[in-house]
Amino acid sequence: MNNGFDICKKTRKFTAESLHKVLKKLLQGSRSISEVDLRDAWLLELQKNKQIFSDGWYIPPPHGIGALFGTLQEKERLNFPTLRDKNYWPRKDVFLNRKEGIITLYASPVDRRSGTIGDFGTTLYFGKNKNIQQHLKDIFRLNTQIFDCIKIGMQIKSLYSYASNLLQKQNYTNSGWISISDPAKINMGHSIPIMTGIWKKDDISKKRIFLNRLEITKIQPGIAFTIEARLKSLSKPDLPTSYFHMIALVKENGKKELLTGFENIFKLVGMNYMP
Repeated sequence: MNNGFDICKKTRKFTAESLHKVLKKLLQGSRSISEVDLRDAWLLELQKNKQIFSDGWYIPPPHGIGALFGTLQEKERLNFPTLRDKNYWPRKDVFLNRKEGIITLYASPVDRRSGTIGDFGTTLYFGKNKNIQQHLKDIFRLNTQIFDCIKIGMQIKSLYSYASNLLQKQNYTNSGWISISDPAKINMGHSIPIMTGIWKKDDISKKRIFLNRLEITKIQPGIAFTIEARLKSLSKPDLPTSYFHMIALVKENGKKELLTGFENIFKLVGMNYMP
């Protein structure tokens, strides 16, 4: 097994478990929960793990963590162009609606010794609106269908083209993360960089290969990349842009593995309808 894959899986698993732990504790309380409250609680839990850096690699936002709250009626913060924009950093005066809230979360932890990242992110919904529930199920399913299409020897731009056609058929569009490092600006994910020699966290961003319309790199055994399309419904444009951050591993033996890790968090917030 690729040691980098092991570290990525371990780091991501810890990040997901940390989110579940702090979210459970905050929801058990009765006081209002702000974006900063959740961000800070998650950060403190992550910092208990001395094998990862105290802050993530994706900075800004502060500490490499995003936490944005909204509802179907107030979805402006959920339709952000990039987490790097200061207007979309976690705020002290934006609070979770426990009955119908929708939140976007992201963290970018880095293993200290190897520089391997174990990013984790998700959209969570606390309400009962069937349209939103179906919207989230559709997005999750589309991610897994993109993963299913991955083949060794395929150019990354071909995977992007397939994914774009798939989204179009399902009446979705990829709003993407606007990336200053990506020549195409919009993408559906990026490689997990392999750090060697002397490196610093700033190098991680620069070494990524993007899942975009331009990238001619071929998928080979030993590669890992994120699948994190931020999707908007074309048939129901009132629904908020949503996403699920997954990681595809293409192992040395050619087998594939999709890292998810959402199940316990979904159950915690009442998203039992999810796959």
